[in-house]
Amino acid sequence: MAFRLKSNTSITSEIRRLVLRQLEGAIRELRTVGDPESDEAIHDARRRVKKIRAVIRLVQPVLDKDYRTVDRDLKNVSRMLAPVADGQGVIVTLNQLAQRYRRALPRRAVASLRAGLRVRGAQTDRDASARGVVRIAADTLRRERLRVKDWTIHGEGFAAIAPGLEESYRRARQGMILAWSKPKAAHFHSWRRHVKDHWFHVRLVEGRCGNHLLVYQRRLEALDGVLGEYHNLVLLHEILISDGYLNQLETARCLSVVSRYQRMLRRHAELLGVRIYSDKPGRYVRRVARLWERTSPPRKSAGEAP
Repeated sequence: MAFRLKSNTSITSEIRRLVLRQLEGAIRELRTVGDPESDEAIHDARRRVKKIRAVIRLVQPVLDKDYRTVDRDLKNVSRMLAPVADGQGVIVTLNQLAQRYRRALPRRAVASLRAGLRVRGAQTDRDASARGVVRIAADTLRRERLRVKDWTIHGEGFAAIAPGLEESYRRARQGMILAWSKPKAAHFHSWRRHVKDHWFHVRLVEGRCGNHLLVYQRRLEALDGVLGEYHNLVLLHEILISDGYLNQLETARCLSVVSRYQRMLRRHAELLGVRIYSDKPGRYVRRVARLWERTSPPRKSAGEAP
């Protein structure tokens, strides 16, 4: 079932349903660790955790304070799983580089770097296994199921999500401006986190808005992908400098190509950002509110029979 709020149901029940469904999915993914696709399973589990944290931020202003424990625990789970998930992403990005810049990157250098990254990833997996990361993460997620079932949301309808929706838009817009004015890796990473929250929030509400936000949602998805690729390049840059998989000349050539691709991705992100975040936060939320109301079932009058 899609990651979206159903029509004709209460926000409270929908939030619980969505969060519990993502928790169950993440726990199920972590059970498959050890299979050939285990890195992908960890990546998917971490993605589900990010979705849950995005849901929490959407309703945080009207959610019981108990959510803080859940959010803190989920943040810890995401951090524990990050090294394994990021390792696979860097290899995928290297393959993209090798395809895009075939003439600039010698095949032998790419093969050596890929082999080094795989060795590095295997060591990361062994370290995670030795520390019991997957078991700790799965146990934590199981505990959260009990807490989520007791959540109470103090509000209904669009009013319950409007403040969180406006805040996620504002943070992403401010993150964009900061990344433009001070193009540091940390600022682009922060912008990406806020864009991902905003993208998840739009996915949640678009079904209640008659799917009129579908094109907008796809732009957000594209921006998240560009910023995710940029983040992987930052990690690859750090590995090239620190791990010595290549000789000095090969490393210099790879670093030059990484920087070239980063510049292209920054331009792409800026173009997408201008289209997505042209409105101020209040105007954006009012636009979504009109779409929500337009597709909501008509309210019955006081004397009308059910």
